[in-house]
Amino acid sequence: MDPSTIPSTHFVTQQFDAWRESIAVVFDVERLSHDADATFDARVEAFQLGDMVVTNADLGGQRYVRSPARLRQDGMDHFVLNLYRTGGWRAQTPRGEFKGAAGQVSVLDLSCELISDEPDCSLVALFLPRSLLEDRLPNLGALHGSAPSGPHAVLLAEYIDILARRLPSLPAGDEQALSRATCEMLTACLAPSLANVEAARPGLELVLQRRAKRYVEAHLDSADLNIDAICNAVGVSRRTLYRLFDREGGVLRYVQSRRLERVRAALADPCETRRISDVAAEFGFLRGDHFARAFKHLYGRSARDVRNLTHRAAEVPSETSPARLGGSDGFDDWIRALPG
Repeated sequence: MDPSTIPSTHFVTQQFDAWRESIAVVFDVERLSHDADATFDARVEAFQLGDMVVTNADLGGQRYVRSPARLRQDGMDHFVLNLYRTGGWRAQTPRGEFKGAAGQVSVLDLSCELISDEPDCSLVALFLPRSLLEDRLPNLGALHGSAPSGPHAVLLAEYIDILARRLPSLPAGDEQALSRATCEMLTACLAPSLANVEAARPGLELVLQRRAKRYVEAHLDSADLNIDAICNAVGVSRRTLYRLFDREGGVLRYVQSRRLERVRAALADPCETRRISDVAAEFGFLRGDHFARAFKHLYGRSARDVRNLTHRAAEVPSETSPARLGGSDGFDDWIRALPG
């Protein structure tokens, strides 16, 4: 575990019994009948974020159970919010049956009964003590087993995805601030009000910026990529868009840097044989002198130098598959230690 980054741990296994032992801190699990003879894989990367635990996981199909006997046994009183990147779920609760699919966030109240059948999936899970949410969201338990819907739910899913992808590189010391920001985002999206949305503004703007960057990335070779097009695609005003990209040096500078990176990547490809000017023109650089200055300013060498450099072989990382990497504690230990 790198002490300069947020505490993390990894769990990897192809043994269902080993997975059953680890996830037993929260659920009783069993294989789905049609998957009983299939190969099972579990890969979990977990992060300790203040008083919550965030996991990135790729898991084989299984049934999760919190029975009345289990509830009496462990007395666990936390919530779990799952964002399904792939896969989905079919849950049975005392309130009925609920289904969900990729892209949705499910809410689980661990003080309540549950049976959830889930095929192979990739998901992000947030394990949170009830105490973090009960004052902000006193009715959250009413969503047990189901998924919130509407535009705010979409924002929440995008935020959770961004958070999980960035956690491996975020510096240690930010845990409590990120935990607070995440709680504010949950509040704003699950109980939207003017005050709650204002409190969650940094998280909401992070989502909007990501949408804008996705649009830019998909249209780098388009002559119609401009401020108005980005605003219309993201649904924000010019003023908001400028604020979202303030730390990037401005929208137009960001677009230019991404286009220059596309040109650089093309010129570094030995299979790319077009003239440099033709590659540059594909990404909107119609004036050779402007392109040459911008390219050298960003990369410190000319485009021709990049094309002529010998391509270095990419380093191939060695693969390891121990059950746990990163520290003596596993994600199950962290969940067990969450405050009641």
